[in-house]
Amino acid sequence: MMEKKIAIIGMACRFPGGVEGPDDFWQLLCDERDAVTAIPPDRFGTSFYQHPSKREPGKSYTFAAGVVDDVAGFDADFFGISPREAAQMDPQQRLLLELAWEAFEDAGVRPASMRGRDCGVFVGVAGMDYGNRNMDDMNTIDPYSATGNTLSIASNRVSYLFDLRGPSMSVDTACSSSLVALHQAVRALQSGETAMALAGGVNLLLHPFGFVSFSKASMLSPRGRCRAFDATGDGYVRAEGGAFVLLKPLDQALADGDTIHAVIAGSGVNSDGHSHGGINVPAAATQADLLRAVYRRAGIDPRTLAYLEAHGTGTAVGDPIEARALIDAVSGGRPKSDPLLIGSVKTNIGHLETASGMAGLLKAVLCLKHRAVPRSLHFDTPNPGIDFEGGRLRVVDRFTPLARGDAPLTIGINSFGFGGTNAHVVVTEAAAPTPVAQPAARIDAPLPPLVLTARSPAALAAVAARHLARLQSGADWAALAAAAARRRQWLEHRAV
Repeated sequence: MMEKKIAIIGMACRFPGGVEGPDDFWQLLCDERDAVTAIPPDRFGTSFYQHPSKREPGKSYTFAAGVVDDVAGFDADFFGISPREAAQMDPQQRLLLELAWEAFEDAGVRPASMRGRDCGVFVGVAGMDYGNRNMDDMNTIDPYSATGNTLSIASNRVSYLFDLRGPSMSVDTACSSSLVALHQAVRALQSGETAMALAGGVNLLLHPFGFVSFSKASMLSPRGRCRAFDATGDGYVRAEGGAFVLLKPLDQALADGDTIHAVIAGSGVNSDGHSHGGINVPAAATQADLLRAVYRRAGIDPRTLAYLEAHGTGTAVGDPIEARALIDAVSGGRPKSDPLLIGSVKTNIGHLETASGMAGLLKAVLCLKHRAVPRSLHFDTPNPGIDFEGGRLRVVDRFTPLARGDAPLTIGINSFGFGGTNAHVVVTEAAAPTPVAQPAARIDAPLPPLVLTARSPAALAAVAARHLARLQSGADWAALAAAAARRRQWLEHRAV
């Protein structure tokens, strides 16, 4: 019996490279940009903790990272939060509130209309950098410190602020957290436990602990570049950001006339168990088992995949193991003339750790929407530990349009946690809506009004600036005006 399909009806993201939404993200990918820079020196005094040798106690040999702009910025009043409480809130919680609002609006849902609705919240989150910083000075702890720095509240606060009555949970399986959270959301929707769901992940780099710890384990790239599946791959690059998708059962989304970005055709999770080499060494056999199970339950022949967004961290150990699993379960049976296209968004923005699965998912959805896959960066010399030709694998080394066929395009997304929890999701393109005949537009017809709204004059100016930038980059005025009228919550300050 095939699994009940789930529609992605809303998306929001904040990624390195100034990415503030899916359109920005696609542009970054198409521009083939590497957004990795470094942790700003003033964030936690990186110069004090940096040393070229991994053997130096308390030091990291790199602070290369994909960073987001203005991690401290937050309009607390917009969400009805006092300045005192906001100061104690982990910026990850603040970012999730912003992304939830944006995901609702992207779906054409006014956030206020969600009050009391049956909507779940599932968040992949593990980092406690902000709380660790605050514990350096116990005198700063106040009544808001516990709720501000507890992982469970990351999801619960979204449910509270928007008054969402479905399941609310935070998930920590390390790097696979956000795809595991998505899988939990899918299962809740399939079982009828909730009618809608927000699923996502968040990761902000606010403390040196992770850098120092991963440096000691030689997990980070000394050169600060993610070279997935390349012979020179020498480790991963940490990154930060977050994303939410809004989900609804496909049949309900179609009945409601929702815009459907893509369809989740299947998902699954398993564990490596007692793998050889240690708890943080992946296992090809169990990764392959998961892939087979997901495609079997989805009723999809994996040989029909148009593309697979790999975990692809650029590590000497992990990349060949993942490739072995792909060959065994997905690509090995393909004809030589039609290898499986693979790539990794981590080559563009770094590894968002707990939110990395969301970055891979959004890239996959955008590839479906645009029927093309942008180049996977830093792939020059194939990793000799991977049998690309015999295994029918090909890293996307140039912008590649996806062939149109009779069946909807299908893309898989891998995400693996360093403790052995593996996740895989399959997405297909949404069926094109039936065109509705429209009267011919008059050439001299006036443009519709573009109504902007915000909570303060300063916020209104920022909204206007964002819309101006989109218009200057070629966005359609009428489409923006329609979206603003239908989707945005009406707030105190408005401009036309």
